[in-house]
Amino acid sequence: MNEAVTKRFLLYFRLMLLVWILIVNSILHVVGFEYSWLIFLSNIMLFTMEGDIKDRFVSVELGGLVGMVFTVIALLLGIFFGFLIPLAVVLFVLIILHPYAPKVLNNVGFAYLTAACIDSAAFAANLPLFFGVYIVGSLVFNGGCVLLLKPARY
Repeated sequence: MNEAVTKRFLLYFRLMLLVWILIVNSILHVVGFEYSWLIFLSNIMLFTMEGDIKDRFVSVELGGLVGMVFTVIALLLGIFFGFLIPLAVVLFVLIILHPYAPKVLNNVGFAYLTAACIDSAAFAANLPLFFGVYIVGSLVFNGGCVLLLKPARY
């Protein structure tokens, strides 16, 4: 492929990706879906992380899930132990299991931990809904983005 064709393809691809994101956001806004932040936070992270798209996809999905699980642990254990035990686990994984840490303990997990703790009462009252929306929504939405990225490898 010559350079002009490649640049034009990438421009069309980026426009297609932008349209995909705007369509899904519009649909969720029109139907009044209040938990869309669970989906789109992961999408932002998918495009801001470094590395191969498949590795980023796995890191985003696992990191967000781990962050939400740590939020549940923090809510169950109270303020002191809810802070100390997740911190000990994170530090253990980061220091002792260093090469494996970025897949599960990364900025995505901490972003979800922080966001879920903003309204911890709503999070605690709707755990299945939050986890279901995150798992299904981010897999479908980010999976769609990954599929759209496949042709961009030229």
